[in-house]
Amino acid sequence: MTGYMPHLAVLTAALFILYFLERTKRNAAEEKNKRSENIIKQLDEQARLIIKTDLALNKAQEELDKKITGLYTLHELGKKISATLNIENLFTLITQPLVFKLGFSKALIMLKDDSSNTLLTKISAGYSGSELKRIEHEVNKENIGSSLLKKGGFSLVNRELEKIEHEDILSAIFKTESFLTVPIVAKDEAIGFILMGNTSSYTKVTKGDVELLSILASQIGTAIENTRLYTELSNSHQELERRVKERTLELARLNEELKRLNKVKSDFVSAVSHELRTPLTSIKGYASILMTGKLGPVSPVQKERLEKINSHSNNLTHLINNLLDIARIESGRVQMEIKEVVIKDLLDSIIDTITPQIKEKNISLKINIKTDADKIKADPGQIERVFLNLLSNAVKFTPGKGIIVISAVDKTGIVEFSVEDTGIGIPKQDLEKVFEEFFRSDNALSQEIKGTGLGLSLVKKIIEAHNGRIWVESELGKGTKFSFTISKP
Repeated sequence: MTGYMPHLAVLTAALFILYFLERTKRNAAEEKNKRSENIIKQLDEQARLIIKTDLALNKAQEELDKKITGLYTLHELGKKISATLNIENLFTLITQPLVFKLGFSKALIMLKDDSSNTLLTKISAGYSGSELKRIEHEVNKENIGSSLLKKGGFSLVNRELEKIEHEDILSAIFKTESFLTVPIVAKDEAIGFILMGNTSSYTKVTKGDVELLSILASQIGTAIENTRLYTELSNSHQELERRVKERTLELARLNEELKRLNKVKSDFVSAVSHELRTPLTSIKGYASILMTGKLGPVSPVQKERLEKINSHSNNLTHLINNLLDIARIESGRVQMEIKEVVIKDLLDSIIDTITPQIKEKNISLKINIKTDADKIKADPGQIERVFLNLLSNAVKFTPGKGIIVISAVDKTGIVEFSVEDTGIGIPKQDLEKVFEEFFRSDNALSQEIKGTGLGLSLVKKIIEAHNGRIWVESELGKGTKFSFTISKP
C-alpha cells in the first residue's frame, strides 16, 4: 500500500501536466484562429474600401472627362455664337450631335414671344412634333412658365439628388428620367430657358451639368442681346440714312429756291439801281449847273444847300454803284480780269490813294511784307478796291495817333494779306455778321460813323470771285484784323 501511493501521485501529476498541455495547445489554436479571422476581416474591409475608392475615382474621372468635353464643345460653340448676328442662325448651331457631345439625349430651347407673351420652341432634339405641341401647351400654363423663367436660376438635377417645384409635372411634360433647366437672360430679364436631359437611368444628370448648361445659357443670352442691339443699331442707321437722304433732297430743293430768290433779288436790285441812276444823274447835273451861277445868281445859303445836294448825290451814287457791283458779281455778269499783279506796285498805288485820309487823322501806317512771292493772280482794279475798302474802314474806326498795319505772308500756293488796326473793335456777337449786306454794328461808336454796310459785303464777293477766303478777328476796344487769301501765279 505504501509503495502504491507514490506511483498514484506521479500518475496524477502526469495527467495534470497532459491536461495543461492540451489546454494550452487548444487556447493557442483558438487565439491563432481569432487573429486569422481579424486579419481576414481587415483585408476584406480594405478590399471593399479599395473597390469603393476605385469606383468613386472612375466616376470622378468620367465626370471630369465629361466636363472637359463639354467645356471644349461650349468653347467651340461660343466662337461660332459670338460671330452670329442673326437670332435664327444662332439656333441652327445647336444640333443633335452637339447635344450628344454635351452628354444629353434630349434638348429643348424655348423663348418668350413678345407679341403673344408665350413660350415658343426655337430648337429641339429628341422630341417629335406632337410632343413639342403638348410641351408648349403645358409650359405656357402660368405656374409652369413662371417657374422656368425665374431669374435666380431654376435647375433640376436627377430626382434622387434634389427636390424641386412642380417636379412630377415637369417630369411628365419633358419625358425624361433626369433633366435640368436654366433660364436664358438678356438685359437682366429672363426671356426663355434651356432644357437638357437623359431618358436612361444609367446616365442621369449630375450637378456638374448645371455649370455647363449655365455657360451655354449665358452664351445664348449674350448673343441674343448683341443681335438685338445690332438690329436696333442697323435699323437706326437705316432710318438715319433715310432721314439724311430726305434732308439732303430738301436742302437741295431749298438751295435751288434760294438761288432763284437770290437771282430775283439781284435782278431787282440791278433794275432799281439802274432806274435810280438816271434821275440821280439829272439831280446831280442840275445841282452842278445851279452852283455855277449860269441860271442866275446863287446866294451863299443857296450854294451851301446845293453843295449838300451834290454831296448826298455822290453818296447815293456810291451806294448804287456798290449795289450794282454786288448784283453783278452774284449773277456772274462781272468777269474778273485775272492777271499777274506785282505786289509792290499794288501796295504803292493803294498807299498813295489812302495817305491823305491817314495824315488827316494823324494815323501811322506800317507795311510788313514777309513773302518771297513778288506777284499774285488777281484783277488789279478789284483787288485794289478790296484794300481801299478795308483801309477806309480802318481809318474811320481808328482814333488819332492809332496804327494801321498792312501785312503779307507766304502760305502754300497763296499769299495771305491782312489789314490790322488799333481802332474801336467789333463786338464778339457781330463778328459773324460783318460781311452781311447792310449790316451795321450796334456799337455806339460805330453808329456815329456814316456808312451803308455794303463795303465789306462787296469785299467778300470780290475775294470769293478770286477763289480766296476772307475772315475777321477783333477785340472790342483793342482793334480789328481783316485777313484774306489770293493765289500765287
